[in-house]
Amino acid sequence: MTLTQVGALVMLALADLEGEAWQMQTSILKTVGAFLVAVAVTYILGSIASTQAILQNVIELDVPVGWLDRIGATWHDLLGMAPTYLPIIAVGFLIAFLVTALIVRFLPDLRRIGYVLAGTIAVLAVHLVLQALLDIHSLPVTRTLTGLLLQGAAGAVGGYVFVRITRQPGFSD
Repeated sequence: MTLTQVGALVMLALADLEGEAWQMQTSILKTVGAFLVAVAVTYILGSIASTQAILQNVIELDVPVGWLDRIGATWHDLLGMAPTYLPIIAVGFLIAFLVTALIVRFLPDLRRIGYVLAGTIAVLAVHLVLQALLDIHSLPVTRTLTGLLLQGAAGAVGGYVFVRITRQPGFSD
């Protein structure tokens, strides 16, 4: 083998490694992006559910609430709760999704249900832990079982969104 041939083989190997590095960077960016989208979807759904449940309580007090009131209150809560509730969801998802990633590495068939459950459990755990440790409800709606379950459902949707965005071609999730 000549020196030129060795050089060509080294260049091919390096090009292949570069391709693998590019694929890994793309995969990491896709995962981070999917995580952020999942957190955002969970936050938006959780915020909307919270606002609408509270407005329903207001209606039960015989106070009229029109559609413009609902839209205005929802928009206000989406913007107003973001500095506190959005990071809380992100931390909960980070912990739950890291644990799920470890489990799914060994049990890949549980990927879809694993991340859906992780999203659900993350949101429920955040609310229950805050209530147990600090005696606070991060959202007033979580004082009721229905409100807490609505937040958990928002987490489930976020987990499902993560699965769908990060699915691998050729695999069924």
